[in-house]
Amino acid sequence: MIGKKDIYFDQLNGIRFIAVFLVLIDHWLIPINPFAFFGHLGVVLFFVLSGFLITRILFKSADDYRKNHSGLLVKIFRFIYRRSLRIFPIYFLLLFLGFLFSLSNFRQVWPYLVFYLPNIFIMLKGTWLGIWDHLWSLAVEEQYYLVFPYFVLLLNPRSYKGLFFAMIVLGIGTRLGFALFASHDVKESNWMWWYVNPFSALDCFGIGGILAYLFHYRQADFQSLNYLKLGLAVSIFLFCAVLVLAKYSDYSHDNIWSIIFERLFGALVAFFIIGLSVRNDTWFLSSFLKLRFISYLGQISYGIYLYHNVVMNYFHDSGNTIWYYLKSYLPDFHLELVNFTLYKFLICLIILIGLSSLSWYVIERPINKYKNRI
Repeated sequence: MIGKKDIYFDQLNGIRFIAVFLVLIDHWLIPINPFAFFGHLGVVLFFVLSGFLITRILFKSADDYRKNHSGLLVKIFRFIYRRSLRIFPIYFLLLFLGFLFSLSNFRQVWPYLVFYLPNIFIMLKGTWLGIWDHLWSLAVEEQYYLVFPYFVLLLNPRSYKGLFFAMIVLGIGTRLGFALFASHDVKESNWMWWYVNPFSALDCFGIGGILAYLFHYRQADFQSLNYLKLGLAVSIFLFCAVLVLAKYSDYSHDNIWSIIFERLFGALVAFFIIGLSVRNDTWFLSSFLKLRFISYLGQISYGIYLYHNVVMNYFHDSGNTIWYYLKSYLPDFHLELVNFTLYKFLICLIILIGLSSLSWYVIERPINKYKNRI
């Protein structure tokens, strides 16, 4: 078992960078990007990473609760307080800007955004949310944070493996139920129902939880695990095979490969990447993940993810984004589609990094200093 001393994982910010950059490629390079799965894989990587980090934090709290009989409600309150301190300030700042400037459809959907329910809106209405689309994944994580701590703190450690197995089964089962029982029309027109459903993400969190269990309670076994690199190679192969099978299915969304297996095998890829990154020994991506600039971008990745749709949005650009107002002041190079899309991507990336850096130094980092006050 790992002791109380906090551990700094020097490669995980690099993984955050990879995850958010996959999302940016998917959302910002739409006209020329043949890899539409990048955004989904990036979100899955975030889910598994959250499953690992959050579960490990809760394990430490649960160990202390059982050993010292400290207050259960205090542990839960402290967890929610720290998560809220990290997530809420710039989230609600963004919503305030949406209200102030009437961005996109804010006035129609604000109750869902304020109460962290954009994924529920998408499930009920069968439509996306304008420039607020990406907030569904933050809602899924927040809903997970509100429920999951009770299970870890109240269950006996011997039951943890069963808990994670149940989460994986429930996540896959939710998507399987949609694949089996939803009509063809629903699966094609409202495929987002399974995509943003909080239960559909449970296998990702459960797989991250298994990694946390191995790291926290089976540290010696974890460090001596063989074949992690082989596992990564196999999981990447399976993930790519699923993408090919989905591409050549009769329907874009009504196929089991997209609904059930894409997220599952993406989560396995994330499992092995994170597992290799938190071990004591190095692997072939270690040097890249620990690069100072890459690590910094991972550190500000929450701001990058949160603000990116306000910097530029391919489908809802008009009147809603920085790019929309800025482009008339930029030189017109009469670029063809590919070069223009890359030019726009680069300009918006510079703006986004600047905005996220400002957010980090002025708001997020100063507020984070208060997370240990309770």
